[in-house]
Amino acid sequence: MQKAFLEQTSRLDDQGRILVPGLTMGILGNQALPGSGGSLGRPAVEPAYAARLTQNFRASGILHLMAVSGGHFMILASLLVSIMRALRSPPLLMALVLSVAYMGLGMLMVPGDSVLRAQAMGLLSALALAACRPAQSLNTLSWCVLLILILRPSMAASFGFALSCAAVLGIGLGNRRLTAFLEGHLPALLARPLAPTLCAQAGTLPVQMLMSPGLPLLAPLANLLVTPVVDAATVTGLLALLTSWLWPPVGLLLARLTSLGTGVMAFTAKWMGEAIAPAAWPSGPVGSACLLGLGLMAVIDHRLIRLIRVRRRDCSWSTVANVASGVPFRPSAWASIRGWLQQTYGLLAQLAFKNNRR
Repeated sequence: MQKAFLEQTSRLDDQGRILVPGLTMGILGNQALPGSGGSLGRPAVEPAYAARLTQNFRASGILHLMAVSGGHFMILASLLVSIMRALRSPPLLMALVLSVAYMGLGMLMVPGDSVLRAQAMGLLSALALAACRPAQSLNTLSWCVLLILILRPSMAASFGFALSCAAVLGIGLGNRRLTAFLEGHLPALLARPLAPTLCAQAGTLPVQMLMSPGLPLLAPLANLLVTPVVDAATVTGLLALLTSWLWPPVGLLLARLTSLGTGVMAFTAKWMGEAIAPAAWPSGPVGSACLLGLGLMAVIDHRLIRLIRVRRRDCSWSTVANVASGVPFRPSAWASIRGWLQQTYGLLAQLAFKNNRR
């Protein structure tokens, strides 16, 4: 199935030949399948173009899209859970179906550390579902890391495994609070995809410093721009992988649809990657320690400012109303802008122009 899918993607343009396999299976079009003896088995991609495209993705902070991680498994799980809940399936049957689906999807993907982490967390979540227990991401991640490191201690030195775990840890710790904070100042359409992106970036930055020093300043914006097409392109890519061996024309059509989404990613990576260079930062463990210290200081400052505001608010309200509770109304930035636009539109609609023709 993998070879048939790669044969169909070889008929795409340059960016599609490189990015469609990367988004779908976790292997770029200029790389060979594991176990193929180093032979691509398809037309070679121009090395200069492939290197420039990879550098743009790395500089813009969206290279992680070319590594299969939890996104593929979440899409599959959401689809299966929706179907089985509509059929009123018992939790044990739902957990069994999810486990088989996770195992099958893991076999279709190119073996990788992030795939192993996502598959292990998916199986642990299915086990919790079978036991009628709520799946908690941080607990599941902790069990996943413990079991994998006990069974395969060499994973402790894997950057891919560390990045994958750090991204899940950042999302699990801060996604809910950051989403609630951003929804008070931005539309939900922007706040909901931006919050997990920022949390994942914050979690993975200390590990990224060990790999390549430099802070991608435009990474949140680049991730926000490609978010609308990532899920759709992932779904069409997986469908192309499933159908290319049986119906090659259908697989080629789905691969072309996926290429449209990866084209948006390539344009964003080129635009953001060449707009501004990553900010300089100390390399190695020193840079990681500085980032951790900076993050800890930011959390402490946020808690102190929040504590000072709460105390001032309580004191001011108690002196006016002699009551120890009450929260003044403070509209968000987005609510203020929306109200200003509505008032401006209402005033402009009331304008009346005189006809001075004679």
